[in-house]
Amino acid sequence: MGRNPSKDECERGEEMITERLLNPIKARIRLMVGRALIKACEDGKVNISLLADETREDVDFFQQYGFTSRPKGTVGAVALFVGGSRDNGVVVASRGEDKDMGVQLEKGEVAMHSSFGSSIILKKDGSIVIKSKTGQPVRVEGDVNVVGSVMATAEVAALCVDAAGKFVDAAPAVHLSRHMHASAVGPTSPPTPGT
Repeated sequence: MGRNPSKDECERGEEMITERLLNPIKARIRLMVGRALIKACEDGKVNISLLADETREDVDFFQQYGFTSRPKGTVGAVALFVGGSRDNGVVVASRGEDKDMGVQLEKGEVAMHSSFGSSIILKKDGSIVIKSKTGQPVRVEGDVNVVGSVMATAEVAALCVDAAGKFVDAAPAVHLSRHMHASAVGPTSPPTPGT
């Protein structure tokens, strides 16, 4: 007849059984969240790379309601895997690694920006700065209702953009700095800056 195991042997045996049972659960928990690199993006799906040589294709790319982006180049991301299954992933956040996307913000400020140089910044003083890539116009489609003053550091013109959005400096264009009116004694002179 065999001897009965000691108390220590019983405890070690229980620990081994518990460890064996918990190891698969621990592995799934470790695989639930991971850093990823987005390699390609198309139609709300991304191809990502994860751990050494681990890739996943056609992973859902969830973005905030009302905001959509299509990353350019390699972009850092956070991926979640439902139940720890690497076959059931979703990318929930991405971060621009592009040096052109550097927007300097003060505490509390918010920016929406692209890697092409355009941005909208909600400043801490309550102002909003809309900036296009150097030399590119900011295009507004639809009516604009300004409640307050309109100030400009350059020419103000009307009826000077064709249907394609290109600047046209010909009739019926009206330039504020060259604008004149007919009068009984002939046309008025253009406005004098600063008056």
